[in-house]
Amino acid sequence: MSDVSKTTINLPSDLKKELKIMAIREDTSLSGLILKMINEGYEARLKKDSAE
Repeated sequence: MSDVSKTTINLPSDLKKELKIMAIREDTSLSGLILKMINEGYEARLKKDSAE
């Protein structure tokens, strides 16, 4: 995953606020947290798909 592409997403204000709090607790940026969550979801989906 060497190439990075900037992407804009629209989040509800309350969700963004909660994600910022989570990012602070995990000592990361909001972008870093969202990327981590996307990767975790992607990996879980791959495992689920391969189990079927």
